[in-house]
Amino acid sequence: MEANETKERIISYLLEKFLTEPTRLDTVDEWARDLGMSKKTIYKYFPAKEHLLSELFSTMLEKQREMLSTIIEGDESSIHKLLLFINHFRAVLERIPGGVILQIEKHHREVYSIWESHKEDFIDQIFIQLIEGGKKEGHILSDLNPLFLSRFWENNVRNLILQLPYSSVMSTRSAFDEIKKIFLRGISTAEGIAELERIGAIK
Repeated sequence: MEANETKERIISYLLEKFLTEPTRLDTVDEWARDLGMSKKTIYKYFPAKEHLLSELFSTMLEKQREMLSTIIEGDESSIHKLLLFINHFRAVLERIPGGVILQIEKHHREVYSIWESHKEDFIDQIFIQLIEGGKKEGHILSDLNPLFLSRFWENNVRNLILQLPYSSVMSTRSAFDEIKKIFLRGISTAEGIAELERIGAIK
């Protein structure tokens, strides 16, 4: 098997593993057994676990960029795209337990820095683009700071990941939808509210 094929096979396996069993990313012996190769082979391509996790995160974020780019290129209104953008992150949270993300932030800072760069260089820029587009379309209040809104939204999602102060009140999904509804209503003009009602985002 070619070197690149072996490397891609390892990454594909771990990507699936992360999305189905995200709490079990520390068992190199199990990876080797499932892949039918030695740990030595895995470490040949990824000298340290940090390298492997970095590659895994980079692959995941590249897939996310592709998906979000598809949303941005659509024909929907900017506020509709913002809704799709936000819903994408709900789907991510439903697949990946927040505790895993926090563990990576705490124990794998170099890996987590990949996400931070992705957030600043890509996520924030999309958010800003959609907010500015919504302003031009008359759907989003014109005096709001797009970067502040992006960080405000991210902070609320982070609190949701931490399960505070929502865990004793409602499920993660219900809390996410409630935050989304409050956020979208708060930034929208009357025309924006009408557009959100038209597409069934709020009632």
